[in-house]
Amino acid sequence: MTGADPAAGTTDEPVLYAETGSRPWVLLFGPVLAAAGIGLESLAPGGPSFALWLGVGLLVFLYTLVLVRSRRRFLRVELTPSTLVQGSTRLPMSQVTSLRAADEDHHGLRVLGDGPVVPRRLTPVVLRLSDGTRAVAWARDGAALRQAIGDLLRARASS
Repeated sequence: MTGADPAAGTTDEPVLYAETGSRPWVLLFGPVLAAAGIGLESLAPGGPSFALWLGVGLLVFLYTLVLVRSRRRFLRVELTPSTLVQGSTRLPMSQVTSLRAADEDHHGLRVLGDGPVVPRRLTPVVLRLSDGTRAVAWARDGAALRQAIGDLLRARASS
């Protein structure tokens, strides 16, 4: 497989749509909280408790680090001409034959990704697969994912 890193799952293909699952700036919450606590407590009599605030900042940082890493793993969306990635699930785009109606009921259908249901606050996109079944993809911006998949399917049909 030339031009690909199988461990990272990256290829030389163009990325048509991508969501990371979480933004890294969230990791700044712990250090900012610690700095704000030290700053406010320095105005109080007795001065700031550096060790306490640094400990609180470190705990909040570690908690958000776990959240960011898990969200980046399980809520990642990436569409290339050959693959749709939903969390740790990879669906070859050759298996997708069409998009279903935007308002189609998706309950009871197989959900792509690592969970049994579409994650909260994410928009479902119902796909028709080559074996005749339907599956549910999802994204924060479901309309943009739907548009990207639709464009890819139209380009594939015209070639």
